[in-house]
Amino acid sequence: MAGIGFELKKLFKEESYTKRMKAYLYSAVVAAGPWLATVISLNFLSMFAKTYFSDILQRNLFMGTIIYSFIFSMIITVPFQFLITRYISDCLYKKEYKNLGASFIGLNKIILFITGLIGFIFYLNKPLPLYYKFFSIVLFMVISSIWILMVYLSTLKNFKIIIVSFFTGCLISIVLGYILMNIPIKFYVYLYPTNLLLAFLVGMIVTLTMLLINFIKTFELNLYHQYDFLKYFKFYKKIFFIGMFYTIGVWIHNFIIWFSEIGMVVYETYRFAPIYDSAVFLAYLTIIPSLTLFIVNVETNFYMKYKNYYGSIIKNASLDKINDAKKQMQKSLYSEMFYILEIQLIITIALVVLSKIIFEYYNFPIIYRGIFQIAALGAFCNVFLLLTIMVLLYFDARTFAFFSASLFLIGNSFWTLYFLSKGLNFYGFGYFIGSLIAFVFAFLFLSICFKNLTYYTFFSQPLFVKKRVSRFEKVINYITYYRFKFRKKVEFVTSYKYLIVVVILLIGAIFVLRDSELYKKYRADRETFKSGQKNANIEKTMGFEGREENRF
Repeated sequence: MAGIGFELKKLFKEESYTKRMKAYLYSAVVAAGPWLATVISLNFLSMFAKTYFSDILQRNLFMGTIIYSFIFSMIITVPFQFLITRYISDCLYKKEYKNLGASFIGLNKIILFITGLIGFIFYLNKPLPLYYKFFSIVLFMVISSIWILMVYLSTLKNFKIIIVSFFTGCLISIVLGYILMNIPIKFYVYLYPTNLLLAFLVGMIVTLTMLLINFIKTFELNLYHQYDFLKYFKFYKKIFFIGMFYTIGVWIHNFIIWFSEIGMVVYETYRFAPIYDSAVFLAYLTIIPSLTLFIVNVETNFYMKYKNYYGSIIKNASLDKINDAKKQMQKSLYSEMFYILEIQLIITIALVVLSKIIFEYYNFPIIYRGIFQIAALGAFCNVFLLLTIMVLLYFDARTFAFFSASLFLIGNSFWTLYFLSKGLNFYGFGYFIGSLIAFVFAFLFLSICFKNLTYYTFFSQPLFVKKRVSRFEKVINYITYYRFKFRKKVEFVTSYKYLIVVVILLIGAIFVLRDSELYKKYRADRETFKSGQKNANIEKTMGFEGREENRF
């Protein structure tokens, strides 16, 4: 929670409009900078596509690759992001800094394996050239690695390098895209979409490289304990599923609409609905103010009350003082959230009302407007559901957060399917109603959590500390132990390799000489004695008595 709070507090110390504007701008860049940088680069590449080639199917091929890479990389990585965030927090609290670099290596291996395998299976039988499939799979894996790396780099509180990395990568994508549109690499089919994809891929690789260099400079890349974070599946598996259900819930209405009357299939590979997806994307841009205000207000106001409440518990304060601290914290949180809600509601309603003028000015199709208006209300409910889930996790109310995310996924799926048959005019209503119901229940859960917060805080602490080792944890320990044991054997063999080679040669020579003399003696005796009795005596002498299979 205190990630950028220190930087913001410095900016808010001076009561000047310049400092305040700088603080809000800083928060906006942190909240949406990478997102906006990527959007800007994709808009430029789309503009190049419209300018340099007229085949709309090839333009949709490029956009389909980008859409699938981002959506499914999020679905795969966000659950791990939720889990690894908890692991990182515990490592920082315990000052086990060496485990941070190790856990990144282990998690990144898992993510690259999963995304590489899924990408290979997905593109295996698709009617696309091999080079286009290769670029698409690599982009999918690179974006997934960036999502994971972002979690670790946010602990550094150096958000400047994150923003610089994204804007640098996106600028390279734009410049390279322009160059490749004028001097394209001669791919034999899908010339322009492949060049655009290559330009965007290079930009993302640059972003990943810059982030990775900063990570390596900061964290020690310890090769041990790479998979220790997997133990958290036993104790914090709900956090993993909260991330999974919420992320799938965000996109499930898009998946359902892809199979509607406005859905389309591009080159038997990508299925999506450009009209609906574009309108929903524009609706998501409207929630940037909420994310910005949440970062500013929570980091500068609520966090101090939060810290004071738990500090009073740790310091064994009286129950009255603890309850007073809880009331102050609750009052601060509610006032900040309702303030953000009011501001965002005004912005959303204003954009919904003015959407006709805005869409006509930018020549957007009129069908976008109806979907955008409903989707903007859905995005409004969605962002406050997300913020409420985050607050629930601040108080370790994992069960309430899990139910909220599950309700969001189920409700969004049900209502989108319900309105699907009612026609194009009702597209987006399922997303809005599903998000609204989930947000209302999440806020009720938060109220219940606050009502019994002190009880939950004390009741959740064990009376006796007993270390339990689960089967899953035993498997991880065995893997770590035998990896270490194998490494030691390799080190031993490496250290004494010359001595071992000499010993092996000596033993081999002895056996060769011994076997050679034995064999000669056996042949001589066999030629000398022809009778069965004499042969039996030879076998007895040589130790082959009763072993017919070893006679020759």
